[in-house]
Order: sequence, then structure tokens, then C-alpha cells
Amino acid sequence: MHLMNPEHIQLLDALSQGAVILRDCRIAHANLCFATICNAGRETLRERSFCDFVIPKHRDRVEKYLLGIPDEPSCSQKTVEFTLQDANGIESVVEMQAKKISYLGLPALLCSLTDITQKTRTSQKLKRILDSIPEVIMAFDREHSRIESANSATEGIYGLPADQFVGNIFHPIDLVFPEDSAKVQAFYAGLIENETDRIEYRIVHANGDIRWVRDEGEVIYKEQGLGRIQQVYHFIKDITDRKNDEEKLRVNEQKYRRIFQYSTDPIFVAMPDGSFVDINQAAISLFGYENREHALKGNVVDHFTDEKERKAIMTAIIQDGSITDHPTRLKTLSGETVDVVVTGGCRKNRNSGLLESYQIILHDMRALIERTELETYRRTMGGLSDRLNNIAQAQAMQYGLMSDYIEALKSTADGSRKEQLLARLLDKVSDSERSLEDLRVLGEKIRKIYHAPEPPIPVPDGTGGILFDLK
Repeated sequence: MHLMNPEHIQLLDALSQGAVILRDCRIAHANLCFATICNAGRETLRERSFCDFVIPKHRDRVEKYLLGIPDEPSCSQKTVEFTLQDANGIESVVEMQAKKISYLGLPALLCSLTDITQKTRTSQKLKRILDSIPEVIMAFDREHSRIESANSATEGIYGLPADQFVGNIFHPIDLVFPEDSAKVQAFYAGLIENETDRIEYRIVHANGDIRWVRDEGEVIYKEQGLGRIQQVYHFIKDITDRKNDEEKLRVNEQKYRRIFQYSTDPIFVAMPDGSFVDINQAAISLFGYENREHALKGNVVDHFTDEKERKAIMTAIIQDGSITDHPTRLKTLSGETVDVVVTGGCRKNRNSGLLESYQIILHDMRALIERTELETYRRTMGGLSDRLNNIAQAQAMQYGLMSDYIEALKSTADGSRKEQLLARLLDKVSDSERSLEDLRVLGEKIRKIYHAPEPPIPVPDGTGGILFDLK
């Protein structure tokens, strides 16, 4: 127990922090700083109960602290924080440390008080700011073993309040998805050596949901502390949505690749200058390349038959972002001209808006034209057969009528009647000659189609569509 002499009392009065000597929890001596904190004269403080200046809800805690001061001065002296109320009712947050002494030959307590009102307010303000951040912020001790503080974002990410972590009831490692546990433990074990590090892993939320988080750790050293660690921080952010988006994108990319690779329509991706950056097998076959490696050395510009047409297509893609079912002609490496329909879109730089690449889907019209030609020939042949049938039926009717007129001529004796029947017979002979001429002309057309067929001619079908007919 320390003995207080007059010199010690003078030193207390010179201190810039509050100091008070208590005997039976009553003020035996108070320095000027303590009197200032209490906003009272030193003389009025003597024999006052110290707890008169402590707000009611903190009195029990302060009394228990004062009664628990150890006798041995070598024992560690803990501090207590409480709110002190001055004579005018103005409150101040103070931190107090006490130890047992001998004052005027009697046991007493020497209490030193530091006004931490501003520090507390700043801390509370900082806590409100931290609690408004959706990212978990945890401060660990210098050994990286005990959590000293955490913001309220733990409840959103883990489904557990911050005090469950600060009380070290739960540790972030306890909530890691089992399959990720080993790598997370290694991350925590190596953080002090690495000083800064980050990791992404899965956690199990209190409601059973599996979530993804990104955990960034950082070691903070004391200023001019010769490399001594002050604290270790962890910043933990929920990245579940990003991971889900990445998974959807990965699935969509796989689906796109399957469509791209196995599509029967030619598809390619090209740079603004026309050089191929990706191309499927159908496009390789259309253009006549040997393989994909050969094609990627090529340029789509070389396959356009009309440079103006190519520029018009590119202008439409750049200005409108896409083009749909645009007919054009391309040429293969062998020089063959191919009729195609172009559908495409482009990708632009997010910041500059400049074209980065464009994708084109081609529909080869050769098969369609071939099918149309065959259908046209089929329909034409059907029409020709109908015309032949009509001529044959008309000829048969004319032969029948001529036979009837001849029989009638044989059986009549009336001269005027004979002349009338003969005139009708001659008319039918003329009709028969015309039918035979139609048959001859039709035969020439059929012979021409057979020996020298010509491409079909597109003609309107009357409903906005196109049909093909023979010349």
C-alpha cells in the first residue's frame, strides 16, 4: 500500500487529469482537474459521496469496481468506464483506474480519471458508420486469435449478431462450408506472415443457405513500433450474386459454344478490320478453308463480291447495333459466288463506344434455291401435263364430232342439209388442225426445257412473297 505525503498531494494538484482520494467511497481529497470535471469548488467536494457524481445506472458497476481493488499494488489495475454527471447535470464519459493507498494514516483509494467523452463520441460515430456498411469488418487481437470488435453486418451475411463474434462464441472459420474449410484455415494461419491476403469461399448462413464471401485480411503495425503488430482486420463481403451470375454466364457460354460449334448455319466473329477471331465448321466449309487454323488467318473482307455492299452492312451493324436477314453475295476461296442472308450484331467498348468485334450468322441460300428450282420444275411439268391432257381431250371430242357429221352425210338426201353438215365438218377439221399446232408448240417448249434448262425467274406471288417460274 502506497503512503501519500504532502509532496504527493501537490503532484496530484499539478496533474492535467482528474485525481481523487476516496475513503469509504467518500471524497477525502480532489485535485483541481477533478473539480473542473465536476464543475464544483474543491471545498464543496470534501466528504461528498463519490457516487453522487455517477449517473444512477452506472453506480452499481462503479461501487463493485471500487470494492474489488486488490490490496497488492503489483496486481494489474483494471479500468472502468462510466458516465459522470457534474453539478449542472452535464454528463461526461470518463475512464477511471484506482489503487489502494494510505492517506493520513488511514486506508484509502487513489482514483485517476480521464475524460474520454470526445473519444467515446467519436467511437460511437465510427461504430454507426461501420454498422451502416454492408461489408463485415472484424478486428482481431495482435495474435489473430480473438475477435475484439465487429460491425452489425455479421447479421446480414452470417445471420448472427456481432456480439456472438465479439464474445468469441462463433469464429468465421466455424461457419465455413465443409469442402472449403481446409483452404480457409490455411488462409487464416498464414495471414500474419503474408501481411495481406484474400480468399473467396462458401459459408453456411444461420438459416442453412450456402453463400459465397470474399475475405480480405490485413495486418496493421504500430507506428514506430519496431514491427510490432497492433491489430489484424478482416473485411468480409457477400459475393453470392456475383458468383451466381458467373455460373449463369458460364452455363450460357457453354450453351453458346455448343450452338456455335454444331450449327449448320455458318457463324463467325471478326475484328473491326474483318480478321476472323472465331469461326465454326459450317463457315469454314462455306468459305472453303482447310481447317480452323487456316480460317483464322483469313479475312471476311476478301469474301465480299461488292465492297459497297460490305460497307453498307458494316454501317448498319455499327449504327443500329445489329442487322437481320440482309441478302448479299459472298465468294469462296475457289471463286464460287454464294447467295446468303446476313444476320449479325456487334460488341462495343463500354467507355469509348467504339466497335470491338462483330458476330455474323449466314444462311446459305444455295440449298433453298435448289429446292425452289426443283419445285418449280415439278410444278411446270404438272402444268405441261395438264395442257397435254386438255389438248388430247379436245382432239378426241373433235374426232367424235367429225365422225358423227360423216355418218349424217351418208344418210341424208337433202342437198341443203348436206351442205350444212359439210360446213360443220370442215370447221371441226380446222379446230383439229389448231389443236395439233398447239401440241407442236408445247412439244417444242418441253424439248427446250429438257435439252437446255434455264434458271428460274423470281416473280411476285401476289401476297408479298416470291415464286420462281421458267422462262
